Amino acid sequence: MKKFESELFENAFEPETFLELMELATSNIGNEHNQVKPIRMWRGQGDIRWAINSGAYRRIYESKIKGMLSGSFKSMADRDIVEEEDVSSYESILINQAKHKGFHYIDGKIISDFELLARLQHHGAATRLVDFSKNLLVSLWFCVDSSPNETGLLLGLLNTNFGGDIEDSIMHTKTDYQQFVENLKAFSHPLFIEPPIVSSRISSQHGVFLYSDVVHEKTGSLKLGTYTQGRLFIAVSPSLKKVIRDILITTFDIRQRTLFPDFEGFCLSNSVENNIEAMLRQVKSE
Repeated sequence: MKKFESELFENAFEPETFLELMELATSNIGNEHNQVKPIRMWRGQGDIRWAINSGAYRRIYESKIKGMLSGSFKSMADRDIVEEEDVSSYESILINQAKHKGFHYIDGKIISDFELLARLQHHGAATRLVDFSKNLLVSLWFCVDSSPNETGLLLGLLNTNFGGDIEDSIMHTKTDYQQFVENLKAFSHPLFIEPPIVSSRISSQHGVFLYSDVVHEKTGSLKLGTYTQGRLFIAVSPSLKKVIRDILITTFDIRQRTLFPDFEGFCLSNSVENNIEAMLRQVKSE
């Protein structure tokens, strides 16, 4: 199979067809010595030139750039410095402000700091949590539905490359924020959690989160585990994006309307930015 030359993601494969991509994604790569079939978590993004950074990292990064341009920083190198302390301090403020608004009360019950952080992430706030999915096709949609003229990335991370909770469990999240972050540096891999806040959107997207302390790797600020064979990077060309997007809509009913089935998602899918054809499950023949 063709290899794609990526500055960030070494040994990326570039399939030429949907079937070739599926064969690659369901292969035993990185799991050759294990009789159990590989389990991967998936992430799709529209541009392979984007590093794997959390929303919190990107928000702080943008703030530092603005500070640099306004003269608050001494050198160009400052724009690349986002440390774990920056993210921890930012998230502490975010959580305290959310609590002040009463957002830590759900149905009359107080949720933990981590559950509040997950809820904030789910509704669009920038946190250290990075969205992944247990469903390859869902992540593939997020890869092909944006930046149509750019090569996208589908990342598959083998379960040997992350730790934390098991599926359908939130064992390690019933803590305050300081307990949550204090041991992150001890791990060489990201930690896994299924969002504890139940919603139709999370269910439809088979959504999970991966998170870690801040690192400065070529691939981004999220740890991806030290077992390099456990990382599967798949480049999706602009021409293949178009083909796959049509297949996901017509064959698998994966589209914006089904991945965002709540009221907010319904309105978003019917906004002025979306073609009116998106109201129906159809694509035009060439």
